[in-house]
This record gives sequence, C-alpha cells and structure tokens, in this order.
Amino acid sequence: MSSLRNSVQRRPHRERAQPLERRRLGLLEKHKDYSLRAKDYNKKKKTLKNLRDKAAERNEDEFYFGMLSRKGPSSSSLMGGKRWSGTAQGDRGNKSMNVDTVRLLKTQDIGYARTMRQVFAKEVARLEEQIVLTRGFDNLDAQDEQEDEDDDDSEFDFATLPSKPKAPRKIVFADDEDEREEAIQDQQDQDEDDDAAGADGNAEDADSERVETLRRLRKQLENARKKVKALTDVENELEEQRAKMAKTATSGGYTRKGKKIMVRTRKR
Repeated sequence: MSSLRNSVQRRPHRERAQPLERRRLGLLEKHKDYSLRAKDYNKKKKTLKNLRDKAAERNEDEFYFGMLSRKGPSSSSLMGGKRWSGTAQGDRGNKSMNVDTVRLLKTQDIGYARTMRQVFAKEVARLEEQIVLTRGFDNLDAQDEQEDEDDDDSEFDFATLPSKPKAPRKIVFADDEDEREEAIQDQQDQDEDDDAAGADGNAEDADSERVETLRRLRKQLENARKKVKALTDVENELEEQRAKMAKTATSGGYTRKGKKIMVRTRKR
C-alpha cells in the first residue's frame, strides 16, 4: 500500500518567489537565510566581546620583537619570509627558552611570591596583636595606678624607694603659733598642686604617646595588608599562566583571535 501511495503523482511544494514589483531587491529571504545570518552575527558579536575583554585585561609590560622596529610590525622588513630570525635590529645573542624552562622559572616565581606572602601575613598577625595589646594598656595603667595608691597607703613598706629625690624644703620662721600653722598649710597646698600638675602632665604625655603608637601601627598594618593582597594576586596570575603553558589546555581563556579555549577533563 505504501508503494502504491508513493507512486501517485503529488503536488510539488515550491517556495514562494519574490514578487515582480520587488524583483529589483533580489531573492526573497527565507527563514533558513535568516538563521544563517543571525548565527553569523552572533558569532561575530561574541568574538568582538572576547577581544574587548582580552584588550581590557592586557599586560602593559607585554613585549614583542616587532616593537623594536621603527617602521612598525607590518613593514616589509619584518616580513622576510622563512629566513627572518625574528629580530629587527640584528641578532643580540639571546636565545629563546623552551616552554618547559619557562614553566620551571614561573614555578620558582610562584614559590618566591608565596614565601613573601607568608612573611607579610605573619607581619599582619603581629601588628594586629600589637594593636590589641596597645589598646589594652589603658586598663593596665588604671590597675597600676590603683596599686600605687595602695602602696602609698601602707605604713610599713620600707622596700619602696622614691622615684625622684625631693627638693629641699624652705625653712620659714614664724612669730606665733597661728602664723606657723598657716605657713605649714600653704606649703602642703602647694605640694599637692605640684603633684597633681606632674601627674596630669605624665598622663597627657602617656596618652599622646599611645595615640601616636596606635596611628603608626595602623599605618603599618594597612601597608602590610596591601602587600599581602598584591602578592596573592601575583601568585594567582602566575599559577594561571603556568597552567596555560601546559601541553594540554588545563585552564580556560581566549586565543588572540578571540576563540574560547576548551578544557577537556581527564577520563574517569
């Protein structure tokens, strides 16, 4: 039955042609033509996006031998064919290293960056600890002052010696008992004022010194953290470069033409 059905003449389904009044515009575009055009457009747009990203992330210190030419990389002097050695101003005696040697050198660079990052990380921990201890000195100073007051109140503490020798007192002669008591009271008041002024001055000096120490430690901590971050970025960048230099693609990325590098996982 199927052979009989297929043998029957059927109506051919032809594609719609361009109308006569629009023949000057060319052939009528079909859906398959639009699909091909859209696919090509999206491919070019993706390639341009990849090239823009690659240009934004380019290395400022990147070097090519073509940069040594005064005429530019597209000149005829640099297009000498197979005999061109790759140098524009003569051979300088330098030999290009193979990929394995460069990978080994990058491994050493990674080790140096990792070592320095660990050194500065320890410095960050040390500075943070010093800042915490410096902030805790306020409580320790208050406890020391309380202990000093307790020591002054004790009557049998003969081991404690005065920190500074006292100045000799002035001898004042009084005519009567009242004048003598008044002179003694004035002298005591003056001594108390001098002690209070000295204590206030020492406290202000200690506070200012502590504030300056905290400011200096915070500045050092900020610089150490910046160094740790910079070394971490350098280490990650070197790891990525070293991975891309392997014989097989081990990390993603884009080629110079903007094509994406496909990474194949190992067989399980």
